[in-house]
Formats: sequence, structure tokens, C-alpha cells
Amino acid sequence: MIATMRYEFAMQIRRPSLWIVYGLAFAALVAVLPYWSLTGGSHGGNAVAGAMSRAAQLLVTMLAMVYGCMLADRPGRDRALRVDGILDATPSGRTARLAGKYAGVCAATAVPMALAYFGRAAAYAVAEGEPSALGWAAVTFAASTLPGLVFLGALGFAGPLLVPPMVFRVLFVAYWFWGNLIPAYLMPTLSHTIFSATGEYARYGLLAPLPDEYGRGPAAMFDVLRPGFTPAAAWLWMGVMVALAAALLVLVRLRLSRSES
Repeated sequence: MIATMRYEFAMQIRRPSLWIVYGLAFAALVAVLPYWSLTGGSHGGNAVAGAMSRAAQLLVTMLAMVYGCMLADRPGRDRALRVDGILDATPSGRTARLAGKYAGVCAATAVPMALAYFGRAAAYAVAEGEPSALGWAAVTFAASTLPGLVFLGALGFAGPLLVPPMVFRVLFVAYWFWGNLIPAYLMPTLSHTIFSATGEYARYGLLAPLPDEYGRGPAAMFDVLRPGFTPAAAWLWMGVMVALAAALLVLVRLRLSRSES
């Protein structure tokens, strides 16, 4: 598993398309969203924690789409290159290789996003004279961004086994807007529920709490899946993300076993 993880990480991090697509998406983010102001994130609490939460929110809004799309061609790569038979002849097990591939590819694909986020945190720390921003950025990234990436990475591994990678990318972008960004009162959606991967429950339940008077807007379908922003809801959201990722990876392993038999 470790050898596979190191190999997959090295191969993914060296892909020019990874950096090009992330760069274009980041340029679009900076052009259309207030990524350099980070206003409106403190909600009357810790201003530094609020700013780092705001930066994480803006970053995930657009770059998570790139993250999922860049994973689409990795699960079936061994078979496409016809090296799966050679790998099966090695002492490593298929489950260990899948775990290593998942960990290595997802970690490498998340590196540009992490660099953009911690670079913004460093700029904020220097500009505002708040070195604590780096510590808050680490906590915020671990609590609000990583669980979502764990789930999206598993989804990126499962989806291309059912549909071609290009089709999956189109469907993934549609899912991201429908299930994570669209306001809940516009249509039935999983947006802003504990199944959304944007990390708002961790941000507003643990790191930058919202004031009591904060409203969610009109009643909408699936509101039962939209508990208040509390620490308990934040931990529940993290557990849901990890559980969904584990379930998807088990399905991927079963699907590969069936195709190999």
C-alpha cells in the first residue's frame, strides 16, 4: 500500500494538466469571488477564525470541482495501460493497492488546493499582523475541508467505474452545483445538508459559530437533514463524510473483484 501510494502521488503531482486546470479555476475564483477581502466571515466572533473559514468556503466553492474531475481517469488507469495483470502477479493485494492508489492520488490532487489556501492564510497573517491565522488555517482545513475531500475522492473513484471519465466529469460538475451550492428553497437538493461536502457544518458549528439570529431562509425539502450549526452537527457531518467514503471504496473494491473474475 505504501509503495502504491508513493508511486501514485508522484505520478499525479507531476501531471501538467493538474496545475493548469487548478490555475485556471483559481484565476476564475479570484476574478468572481472576494477571495482577497475575506469580509463577512467572523460573524461577531474570532475575526481570524472567521477569515480562515471564509477563505476555506470560497476555495471549496470552485476548486472542489477541479479536485473531483482530476480524479476521474485514475481508477481505471492500470487496466487502460494493460498493467493490471503484472500488478496482480506481485505480492501486494488488490485491497492494499486500491487503498494506496486512493490515498496517493487524492493527496496529490489536494496539494494545489492546500497551497492556495495556506498561501492565502500566510498573506493574511502578514497583512493583518496575525500569525495565529496559520494555526487557524491548519485547523480549519483539517476540520472543514479534508472530510469533504475524503468523500469526493471516493466518489471520484466510484463514478468512473460506472460511466466513462468524461461523462463522469460532466455529471460531477452538475452534482456539485445541485448537491452543494444551489439554495435549498429553489429546488429539492442536498445542498446545505449533512450530506453536502462544502464543510459548512464544521466551519460554523466548531470554528466560526453563527449568531443565533442567523436564518436559513424559507422551508425546503430535506430540511430534516439540515440541523443547526452546532458542535454535535459538525462531528456528525465529519462522520457522515468518512462513512460515505468508506462505503464507496468498498463498492469500488467489489466492482473490481467482479470485473476481474
